[in-house]
Amino acid sequence: MLKAVLFDLDGTVLDTLPDLNACMNEALGKFGCPPITLEQTRRYVGNGGLLYAARALPENRQGDAEYFYKNVYCPIHFRSKNERTKPFAGEAACMAALERAGIKRAVVTNKSQRAADELGETLLKPYGFSVIFGNRDGVPVKPDPTSARMVLEALGVSPAEAAFVGDGETDVQTAKNAGMRSVSVLWGYRTKAELVGAGAERFAASFAELTNILLSM
Repeated sequence: MLKAVLFDLDGTVLDTLPDLNACMNEALGKFGCPPITLEQTRRYVGNGGLLYAARALPENRQGDAEYFYKNVYCPIHFRSKNERTKPFAGEAACMAALERAGIKRAVVTNKSQRAADELGETLLKPYGFSVIFGNRDGVPVKPDPTSARMVLEALGVSPAEAAFVGDGETDVQTAKNAGMRSVSVLWGYRTKAELVGAGAERFAASFAELTNILLSM
């Protein structure tokens, strides 16, 4: 019996891509660098903000990645009002069904804890997540399983009783590394082929399909 579901954030429970792209392009402009496209943003996100920033910078500015991320991108990202960010269709019904079934819900993301908390107080608040765990000092980012294991411990649930839901390769790998089952969603920022290449075996094309998969686990 499934007792908990850990969800990735970007591309899984919220479509944050337009805001991530807008924030990065504002930062790049301030840093004297060319903007990136929405499609480039889609490819660059998923492994934490520092790698996103490094991938967005031109090759001749890679040595400035850490400074750029901390001092240019983060301040812009933190003051963002997430005006372009939206939940995905059918999400509310899925969360309600899991709650009725007594299944705990949490978020484990490589987004900074500060940015994740901001969304936790706004767009994520209606969904009743017990924990929202973001990128924080001293804890390695996904696909390292530390964050997922810390959340499961806080929920009082073993890995065998939980599933990880995400849209990226890192989510598939996190689930495997933590000893959890996983479901890969197809409405996010990676293709099915990319997910298969990472070892994904279960797929959901909609939140309704995801609900049925999770309730049958």
